[in-house]
Amino acid sequence: MSTLTIPDQTWQRDAFTLSTERARLDFDYIHQQLTEKSYWAQDQPRAKTERAFAGSLPFGLYHQNQQIGFARLVTDYTRFGWLCDVMIDENWRGHGLGSWLATCVRAHPELATVHRWMLSTNDAHPLYQRLGWRVVQDPQKLMEFPPS
Repeated sequence: MSTLTIPDQTWQRDAFTLSTERARLDFDYIHQQLTEKSYWAQDQPRAKTERAFAGSLPFGLYHQNQQIGFARLVTDYTRFGWLCDVMIDENWRGHGLGSWLATCVRAHPELATVHRWMLSTNDAHPLYQRLGWRVVQDPQKLMEFPPS
């Protein structure tokens, strides 16, 4: 079995760049945003943030060279993708950047065969619904293992 190598992808929109290049990620910024601004990763140790991104396809959003957003995709690059940790800096919200980021994730050429896309959100349903996401049609098929 061979190791999967995924080439970096970059998208450009005006003065904004979206990139999967790991070397560009600002983990100080990412960790600060997740632990201080999210409801799902508050007080998470930095090592967990780094580990989560290491095991995922990362997306960094930049204005010029300053990181202003990010997301990550947990995926097998073949059938399944779980979009998570989507954040746009509050100073840059309202410019359609979250929609652009989520659209680019779905358009990534290495994910063309992925047919099961999932995400979880407490408060961004309208944003994702505008992009074609929908509430799970058969939730009775989904199962979870509760945290201990």
